[in-house]
Amino acid sequence: MDEPVHYLKKELYELVQKDSTVFEFIQNGSLDGLWYWDLEEPEHEWMNSSFWKLMGIDPSKKKPLASEWQDLIHPDDLKVALKNFKEHCKNPDHPYDQIVRYKHKDGSTVWVRCRGLAIRDSSGKPIRMLGAHNDLTELKKTENTLKIRNEELKLLAHYDSLTSLLNRHSFQEQFESQLRIAGRQKKYISLLLVDIDLFKQVNDRFGHLKGDEVLQLVSHLISNEARDSDIAARFGGEEFILLLPDTDEKGSLIVAERTRLAVENHIWENIAITVSVGASTFSGTQVAKEMIPKLCNELIDHADKALYYAKENGRNKSCHYNNFKSGD
Repeated sequence: MDEPVHYLKKELYELVQKDSTVFEFIQNGSLDGLWYWDLEEPEHEWMNSSFWKLMGIDPSKKKPLASEWQDLIHPDDLKVALKNFKEHCKNPDHPYDQIVRYKHKDGSTVWVRCRGLAIRDSSGKPIRMLGAHNDLTELKKTENTLKIRNEELKLLAHYDSLTSLLNRHSFQEQFESQLRIAGRQKKYISLLLVDIDLFKQVNDRFGHLKGDEVLQLVSHLISNEARDSDIAARFGGEEFILLLPDTDEKGSLIVAERTRLAVENHIWENIAITVSVGASTFSGTQVAKEMIPKLCNELIDHADKALYYAKENGRNKSCHYNNFKSGD
């Protein structure tokens, strides 16, 4: 059973029929464009002035023709609109409703929600099309701004803001993943801890801005010496960590020395910067999934002990965990 028509709705319909100012208010106050299309004479289409003003065009210079707007719409969106138009003509329940892009007079993009309703004759054949436009440009700009901010937040969540290397949390995730792969494939994987020697003296003597500059340069030098498959991160403070997939003990020391020399040989301005490097290696045996975090910690701990040994024996050195008596 149909619901009774509310008296206010009935009254409004009668007002629209009797008073053209009511119709004008509706179209100007709630829409950014209104159009009416003769489907029997498809070239004939009336677009109200609001649509043309939205495009930055003088309405008086446009004719009530379909061809007047078709060069303004994005070709891809025109295809979607035509597809929906054909489907709507076949089936009234298929909505003619899509968001399309138009080209403004100044070259910018105007985003518009375009909706329409086919007016049919007694046989059900579409003979007219009534349509409405709503300007979504500001909404799209806001969406784009939010998208950019979300991407920035993702970067902040995964990368160190000063050096642009991975942060410690993201490195840990990749470390565990790479260890699982190394275990399954029975391949070596090595780890380097790189620490800037006497970094506190840099901050004390030259200030924290200079210290930040040194951190950025060292991170850049570490990245330059790394292979595409290696994973570099800022581990904390003046310490960096480098994961070397498919690399044994000998290979890890080669990379460690190459990294150390890259920093030592860099031409520093009014300052001498060196690093010490500690290395550890996983021999590539199958490890239970639940043991992976523990193995990560052990390899980091071993590299840290090797780093400490290098520091205690003169700094600006590379050392592998297996190359000294750890006391363990």
